[in-house]
Amino acid sequence: MSKINDAKLFAAKKSGIARSVIACTLLALAVGCGDPGTSPVFIGPGPGGASGSGGASGTGGTVGAGGTVGAGGMVGTGGISGSGGAAGTGGTGSIGGTGGAGGSLGPCATNALCHTCPDQFLCETDGDCAFSGYVCVASGCETHGGAPIKQCQPSRGGSCVDDNDCPNGTDYACIKVGAGGDRCVRVTAGCSPATETFDCPPGFSCESGGCVDRRMPCDSYLDCPKSHLCTTTTVSSYCTRTHRTCHEDTDCGGFAAAGSFCADVDNDGTKECVGALDAQACVNADCGGSAPVCEMGAAPTAASCGDYGLCLSSNDCDTDFVCVGLWQDGRRECVRTGGTCDQVTDCPLQQVCAAPRNGGSPSCQAGKEAM
Repeated sequence: MSKINDAKLFAAKKSGIARSVIACTLLALAVGCGDPGTSPVFIGPGPGGASGSGGASGTGGTVGAGGTVGAGGMVGTGGISGSGGAAGTGGTGSIGGTGGAGGSLGPCATNALCHTCPDQFLCETDGDCAFSGYVCVASGCETHGGAPIKQCQPSRGGSCVDDNDCPNGTDYACIKVGAGGDRCVRVTAGCSPATETFDCPPGFSCESGGCVDRRMPCDSYLDCPKSHLCTTTTVSSYCTRTHRTCHEDTDCGGFAAAGSFCADVDNDGTKECVGALDAQACVNADCGGSAPVCEMGAAPTAASCGDYGLCLSSNDCDTDFVCVGLWQDGRRECVRTGGTCDQVTDCPLQQVCAAPRNGGSPSCQAGKEAM
């Protein structure tokens, strides 16, 4: 008789435990469904339920079907509902889901140049770009397989009224770029070193008939060498050269352009973007002595007389400085003698030949080092 009473009592307790588990399950569903500000609720007598909440974060959902019960790992039903915890198997499957690498890596492989995976204006060729005057450019991000992810961006050629304002009427056309004004856009394949600021996106140089990526990662101008600034996009930030060809003041400023004025800084017959000196365009004729050329500094809209800047010959430079064409467009700049490179093509990809930010002889510069 005593054994019968004990069995009844045990059955009643077991039923009470089951009701408690069901109540906890309902509470978990009411509180923890995808709310990022809610602390996870751990259900069940063992670690199975606890690890299920890890599956709810979706860290591993993309890879793996979540281990044994991947769907549970992806949406978190096993861990959050507690059913996996109660049975012990759902929780185990959730652990497998959390361990998957695909969810944590996301849709692309980020790096020092690529901060965020792009999801807009994606393209493979210029023909994929819906807006007039847009070109397909590598974003700096790559797939997990190493293929570049490209995005459409507006052409950065100089402004124009008609085709006569462009380098020639064969390779270029004066067309409207997106919702902006008319610019000279290259309409034939390839590029020319002399016109690389028309042909190639900011940060690229024209080498062997193609635009080569010379962008260096940066967080601020301090990561960039002399005559470069740190440009920020929605997915990355990188150093670009300040000396870009322009026709009007409106060509300068904004994305990857430095200065608020367009002027012939070194008196070579070609205008480039430059910052202000005493509220007007800085030109070398305004400088002299131990600071003979216009030097771009921390502020992209300002310039000062210094040692590092555009020149026609070494006579324009200070003592112990030489006038060198570091890039491909024919522009030359004053740099200290004794460099380890003479031009951009001497350096590996995503590096440039330039004077360090704190001054000195030109060497291959890589911007901010990868973490």
